[in-house]
Amino acid sequence: MVGARIAERYTADDFDADSHVSALEALHRLEEGNRIYVKALDHERDLSPERIRDLFENGQRPFAAVLTCADSRVVPEHIFMTGLGELFVIRVAGNVAGPSETASALYACRHLHARLLLVLGHTHCGAIRAALDGETGPMAPITDRIVDAIGSEEDPYTASVLNVSAAMGDLRSQPELATLERDGALLIAGAIYHTHCGVVDFL
Repeated sequence: MVGARIAERYTADDFDADSHVSALEALHRLEEGNRIYVKALDHERDLSPERIRDLFENGQRPFAAVLTCADSRVVPEHIFMTGLGELFVIRVAGNVAGPSETASALYACRHLHARLLLVLGHTHCGAIRAALDGETGPMAPITDRIVDAIGSEEDPYTASVLNVSAAMGDLRSQPELATLERDGALLIAGAIYHTHCGVVDFL
């Protein structure tokens, strides 16, 4: 697991999206948010009209960008217990990093200065299942990428992990993202969300 577990519970002020944090601190926040989510503790993030107005007037400065699947069960803002303006979320079936997704990630990291770029896969993924079943046709832009990522792997969980790793590699192949990570201004990380229990495993 990347980063140490945080023992203490954060207050709402600790999740101020207007203050940039390091990549490791961003990971700690996601880990702690998921701990709160799994234990069904109160959601204390700021969803107020005042916060909406502040984001409109002063712009967004998310502490992390998340590339994840479009699956309706996988909602990063809930999984990590975040409020408005805290996560820049890019969603596509199979959490693949095609040209549009990579360009969106670059925008989040270059223009909004997100220090963490997380690829979040999940268990029981329909896109992974479609790739394993050899589905093509209209799904091909997604399933072809997944097939390239997983090769001959037949275990769905391992396939999901391989697919996350491939997306991380695709993001790192973008020169500006690679430079940001090399210079220490960005961390590209991966994780798997377990749909049966809500736990996130950071890879």
